[in-house]
Amino acid sequence: MNILCIGDSLTYGYGIRRAETWCALASQLTGHTFINKGINGATTGEMAEQELSGDELFVMGGLNNLFMGMSTRVPLADIRGICERARLMSIRPTVGIPMQISDTVSEAWCEGPVDMDIVRASYAAFADDLVLQCRADGTAFIDLRPVIGPEQLSFDGIHLNRQGHALVAEAVAAHWNTQRR
Repeated sequence: MNILCIGDSLTYGYGIRRAETWCALASQLTGHTFINKGINGATTGEMAEQELSGDELFVMGGLNNLFMGMSTRVPLADIRGICERARLMSIRPTVGIPMQISDTVSEAWCEGPVDMDIVRASYAAFADDLVLQCRADGTAFIDLRPVIGPEQLSFDGIHLNRQGHALVAEAVAAHWNTQRR
């Protein structure tokens, strides 16, 4: 089975070798092919423009939208649209519910001044609302908030370190092994 994975740097694997990304590791754990189409810095609007293919879809993103000062409604609507488009193409979607970023994240990761307390609060609200949206829409999801803590984030407090990628791969593999029996 081919699973297309679209997202931002958390999917791409910023700072990690290709063989150590959660997509590569999930492929090894499941025997399925997780096709990594994550793009560093991508917004959910940019993800929505990507071509969809494969048997199934995994989509995760939204933080870059919030760094740009967008309302949480924007990534929620984009992810809903991506999932609807996938269903119309007979591709079953699964949404990744992103983990929280660290309290130590610097404004240096953003273009222009950003209040990181507002971004953190928005990101937490976005994750909560995304779970509710997935439940309402009947969309499968994997909640990474209980899986990833600060010790699984890299030096920047945003991106996954090797251990974080391994834990996400295990959660993704468990989902596909359980859901696909």
